Amino acid sequence: MLSFRVFASMCHQLAPLSLVVLLSLNGCSDAEAPPAARPAGSAGTAVGPAASGEAHAGELVAGSVSARPPEGAGAGGLPAGPGDAGAEDASTGDAAAAKAGGLGGFSELVSTLSEPNGEFFSDNLISNETSYLQIASALAARPAGGVYLGVGPEQNFTYIALSRPSAAFLVDIRRDNLVHHLYYKALFVEAESRAHFLALLLGRPWEADGDPGSEGDIEAVIRHAERRASDEATVTATLERAQRRVEQAWGVALNAADRKSMELMARRFQERQLGLRFELHESSGRRYPSLRELLVQQDPGGVRRSFLANEASFRFVQQMQREHRIVPVVGDFAGDRAMPAIATLLREKGMEVSVFYVSNVEQYLLEPKVWSRWLRNVAALPVREDGVLVRAYLDQGRRHPRQMQGHRTATVSQRFADFTARQEKKPPRSFWEVVTEGAP
Repeated sequence: MLSFRVFASMCHQLAPLSLVVLLSLNGCSDAEAPPAARPAGSAGTAVGPAASGEAHAGELVAGSVSARPPEGAGAGGLPAGPGDAGAEDASTGDAAAAKAGGLGGFSELVSTLSEPNGEFFSDNLISNETSYLQIASALAARPAGGVYLGVGPEQNFTYIALSRPSAAFLVDIRRDNLVHHLYYKALFVEAESRAHFLALLLGRPWEADGDPGSEGDIEAVIRHAERRASDEATVTATLERAQRRVEQAWGVALNAADRKSMELMARRFQERQLGLRFELHESSGRRYPSLRELLVQQDPGGVRRSFLANEASFRFVQQMQREHRIVPVVGDFAGDRAMPAIATLLREKGMEVSVFYVSNVEQYLLEPKVWSRWLRNVAALPVREDGVLVRAYLDQGRRHPRQMQGHRTATVSQRFADFTARQEKKPPRSFWEVVTEGAP
């Protein structure tokens, strides 16, 4: 295997020409991105073998979102900002976001960075990692800023709220994941409160009267969101507003398959409500956590810290969404387009990765030729000195040394520097070796 350092010298040859034009960079090749060879970027914790927009070029700028979510619930947050109307919905939405210090050119970033759609063996509408808050205190204690990279659905919002980055890229091999995050983005932009956001997600009418507001705990938020029953008119209107925002306000072109995917997401949440669970395409007989269980989950210290559990967490993510700083991307972690292009973009803008939530994706990258491409992409990333990788492990008969009582998953972190040093010495033979590195 080539030295890990060799990969870094290769990275700048991989960005597609369209990104070079967007950023006015030099020295990168004009290469078409080949389709992904195998699924290499999708999460929840999977258990089994293994896009387009237009207009409004802009810049990635380190932003001003700085509120740290508190250790406990119920602290006040950032101003709500515009709701269903306002600058976000105007034709000047991208310009307004850029002035706010966020991501301009949202649609072009989504389109230019993304690869063709890949296949995976599960519908990851929500996470299946009950241990996702195992590292909450460690993330919250880190300095704010930097760039967050992640994979999969809603657990990213909690990690973003805890680590407080300047920008975030959510990279998943499934285009469905990109579409789902566009729907989430539309709901964040519209929501006036946490309960309003949850009501929108569940296809329920929301009443401003009696909303628990900034001081309400997650149980109060859920109770208010569930005050009125879901109905066809509400979910249809919510979906139509979301699609209109995505296409007309943000300039992201949705094809027929995208619209169908967004509709299926909205309908699934309406049908199953807070009982919605992660699902494999072929049932394994395992029981995965419900959305309700994930939202009320506690960290090891007994504190509820999901992105809806306190006001500051929700408002932080909401502000990032309104300023176009959370960018969903279709990408293979070991691919030749999305990851190298993100690395090039960050280097050009002088930004560094602070947290990279990889879930258990590396489990599917361990073929020698695939693993080497993953290492190449990691080496290409500009990383903050204290940058960490966050991994999830699913107990399939072998308990992780750090697995908490009552959980089938374990969530652990490792410094980028320690990971790369290990690759220089002895590449791992299994995901078990990867995810237990440094464990007692």
